[in-house]
Amino acid sequence: KQILKQKYKYDTRRQDDFILLGVYGAYKLKESCNILPDDELYITSGIGNIDIFQKCCRHVYEKNQLIRPFDFINLVGNTLSYHIAKSLQLKGKNIFQISDNFTYLNTLILIYASLTMSKKSAIIGTIDHISEEFEKIAKKASGIDEKTTMISSVNFQKLSLKEENALAEIDFENEIYTIEEIKNIMQTFKGNIKCSIRSKELDCQKEQKFFETEIS
Repeated sequence: KQILKQKYKYDTRRQDDFILLGVYGAYKLKESCNILPDDELYITSGIGNIDIFQKCCRHVYEKNQLIRPFDFINLVGNTLSYHIAKSLQLKGKNIFQISDNFTYLNTLILIYASLTMSKKSAIIGTIDHISEEFEKIAKKASGIDEKTTMISSVNFQKLSLKEENALAEIDFENEIYTIEEIKNIMQTFKGNIKCSIRSKELDCQKEQKFFETEIS
């Protein structure tokens, strides 16, 4: 919050940590590449804004109170997308989505399909915010054990079908493989292979700390 206020002169009022983390990531991207007003915006998250969800549940089910207006507004996924689009001065397509386990890959497929039609560029942001208060709930929702450390993370990239000024290339398939087929591919593949800490049956490099959209 302090960095957004002091460095970027951003008004942080009425926004929670999940939204502020996303806006921070957007400003960091803005410093490193050219962003056009009609760039498409796609935001995804592993478990979304779990803090505000739990806060609203407590108000309703434990305190028998109404949800506070700004908590309700911040609960809606597109509220995050609105604040990010506003900070980047974007006026194009704006989508927030979460899909179980493969949310980053599914968003990539959606972006690829859209860009082949629109011929524009896209910005993808992945946001995982984990607070100490709701870490146990987040671990249960993510399907990891209590001993594993979860961390907050924000990653933004600008994607294009053009090679000009590209820093890297993303290559992906929308095929589904069995665990044995994956192991066979790994035996013949030359290069570094990384996989999620949740991939118990695969022997490859894994991070010791976890966030859902690590692949980003």
